[in-house]
Amino acid sequence: MTTHLYCVLPHEMRGSLPAGLSGLAGERVRALLVDGLVAWVSDVKRAIPVSVEGVRAHDAVVEAALETGTTPVPARFGQRFESDDACRDALRNRASLVESLLADVHGSIEMTLIITPSTRRMIRELEPVLPEMFDSETERPGRRYLDSLRRREATTGAIKSAMDELVRALSRAAGPLLRRTTVLYQVSRLPLRTISHLIARDQVTDYKAAIAGVESGAELRFLVIGPRAPYSFSSLTDSGGRHGMNLAD
Repeated sequence: MTTHLYCVLPHEMRGSLPAGLSGLAGERVRALLVDGLVAWVSDVKRAIPVSVEGVRAHDAVVEAALETGTTPVPARFGQRFESDDACRDALRNRASLVESLLADVHGSIEMTLIITPSTRRMIRELEPVLPEMFDSETERPGRRYLDSLRRREATTGAIKSAMDELVRALSRAAGPLLRRTTVLYQVSRLPLRTISHLIARDQVTDYKAAIAGVESGAELRFLVIGPRAPYSFSSLTDSGGRHGMNLAD
């Protein structure tokens, strides 16, 4: 068995672990004391398969930490150590950085906005184009294929520009409430923008009211996720911490 790390909290939260909390594979979550920190861990098999169920189990433990009233620094899913002592050593080696992260997110939560195309028609226009097979009833199939590529490229460019403007509008609307912001430009089949905002825990209602007044237009829509633990603001290297703290960085 190895030790799986879920998150780290300040030392004063050492007695906050809910009784009976379980994590990956139903294993009991334990509090591991590390000098001025406390880590929530559990025993796991040496090989941790990446699965939706595993990620959900990991996140459920992190959210349980958030519900204690103190904001944890989440660990990236899949960080395991040969033993509790190895986990302690890794945290001690990065203690100053972990303490800095805890200070940065203290009293905060993350709100995430996902911007996507809003209509099936628009999504169809953005689908990859396949070249037409030549047949006697189709004139100049190569020209038609190139024209379809140009139309798709123009549509994609217009959607990306509209998304960028919506990103700015949402951030302006929530501006007074924002502590930090990060925008993820995802590479995928369809244009997609993910905005993460770090705000005070007690300002969720004000935040939702502020962004509710933003018009997304007919071509776009945005989904609000949160409040949640600050995964996007917890990378030790600050290089896109959407996966949480990574002690291996």
